[in-house]
Amino acid sequence: MPIRTNELKYKPRVGVDVRPLAYGITGNSRYLAEVLRRLITNESPLEYYLYSNKPIHTVFYDILSNVNSRFFMTGKLPGFAWLNWTIPKRIRKDRLDLFWGTLQLLPLSCGNVLTAVNYHDLNFRSAPQTMTAANLWQHKILSPKTLNRADLVFCLSENTRQDILKFRADLSPKLKVVYPGVESFPSVREPLRQLFGNFLFTIGTLEPRKNLRTLIDAYRKLKKQNSSYPFSLVIAGRLGWKSEDLTQLLKEGSLESEGIVFMENPTDEVLAWLYRKCSAFLFPSIHEGFGLPLLEALREGKVCVASDIPVFHEILERKVDLFAEPSDVDAWVSSLSELQHKKLQRPSVWDASQWTWDLTAKKIEEGLIDLWKHRKELYH
Repeated sequence: MPIRTNELKYKPRVGVDVRPLAYGITGNSRYLAEVLRRLITNESPLEYYLYSNKPIHTVFYDILSNVNSRFFMTGKLPGFAWLNWTIPKRIRKDRLDLFWGTLQLLPLSCGNVLTAVNYHDLNFRSAPQTMTAANLWQHKILSPKTLNRADLVFCLSENTRQDILKFRADLSPKLKVVYPGVESFPSVREPLRQLFGNFLFTIGTLEPRKNLRTLIDAYRKLKKQNSSYPFSLVIAGRLGWKSEDLTQLLKEGSLESEGIVFMENPTDEVLAWLYRKCSAFLFPSIHEGFGLPLLEALREGKVCVASDIPVFHEILERKVDLFAEPSDVDAWVSSLSELQHKKLQRPSVWDASQWTWDLTAKKIEEGLIDLWKHRKELYH
């Protein structure tokens, strides 16, 4: 459980950028929501002020209804202007002691408040081709300033920490790895549309970074080589950007005759069913800060096929799971083919004790409290 301590004589006020909660369930929003659900309680040694420039998605209303939360929808300026114009004014008005940025950016001016920031990845350096032009240039300009300004950086993985150190080796003392957690789905519901036979499952936004085109091309190529391939392919996710052709192909359903089924924005209950019933889980991303869906698949005891990138080796086991070069269609064909002959069951029960949201929230809270305790050394 998160820290509950009476050692602080004063209850510091922490402002939180909760814009991720405006967009429904994504990796960022799930991480933030699960942490806030554990931090915002009667016993908390910190007082949380939540800010957004957009309404919070209904799936997160439980956080707003918490009597201990203080939510402010502060204006409707676009993200960059809101962060750098509205938030500094709120910091002063609400007399905040700390500000926690959850989208990898801090305001250019924060006054004298202590600052913490989440870093999920360093895409603007390691995978710029996966970002929109506006987002890329915003991070190229502002990320160096944020990393320099932040008193504490919560890194989603060791890989993210290493990427930051390659960029700025002097930042090591302020970097803290805080992995996400995973927990059992509270309920399971079969989708309305029936799925027949064994299927492979993947989830991801339709955007270049998720690399679903490579997976689809590999699956179609394998089916042409082996028409009796025993698995269909189920893709769950939401519409993204720079994938118009792929989006149209999936939404019109023309690939279903080849065994490829697309489910747009399934509920958590349906996702739980897909994770539980799939024969194996696939994750072809070109780049990820971590890879929360892999944890959810491991929790259900599934063998995974994933891109051969460093961060996924923090999660998966080479002796059990399969890896393929992200953009190599033939490598994916080979790995998918191998699933026919592989025992699709993990050899032992996966130990989830080090991957809990309670532990994630505890580390976040420890970091924020530690900042407060050392404020005299850190004030700018």
